[in-house]
Amino acid sequence: MDNYEEFIGRLDAASAKLKARRNTLNEIIAILALLLRQNTTGIQLWEQRLHACEELLAHAAGEPERSTALMELHEVALKMEPLFRKRAQRIDVRLAAVRARYAEINSSLHSLEKSKIKLTSSRMIAKERESLSRAIGELSGTPDAVAVANPDPGLRSDLQDARHAIILAEALLEAKREK
Repeated sequence: MDNYEEFIGRLDAASAKLKARRNTLNEIIAILALLLRQNTTGIQLWEQRLHACEELLAHAAGEPERSTALMELHEVALKMEPLFRKRAQRIDVRLAAVRARYAEINSSLHSLEKSKIKLTSSRMIAKERESLSRAIGELSGTPDAVAVANPDPGLRSDLQDARHAIILAEALLEAKREK
């Protein structure tokens, strides 16, 4: 019974689900990166406004109305800069978490692809072994196959060597899977 197709199908289905999740996470990463850039720019702009207000306040010492207006702007800048900084920190933490999840999915997708390659190789080896067994059976005249009228005496030995090579290759694949 060839169950390879079913298992390869399961690997493909799992890969498709993970790729959909990865694509969604990629969109979220792009959005969060944009928000982080915007908030970082906001921090810089509020820092510049704060410094500009401080300079203007130093020059407006003799003008009470102007000083009052500048003090209000200075207070707003003092409040907004930390607000943007906290928001940028929260976004940065969230971005790191989403990137970690994205990397985890990529790692799983890589493992699934390796498993699919190994399973496909194993399937090909099993088919080759089956073909060689059938050919050897035809040469030896087993109940499943009638002997060929004029068999090539070296062919049976070559087929037997090929069968052993396939069995060894399959064993090597099994040993590598355990690693």
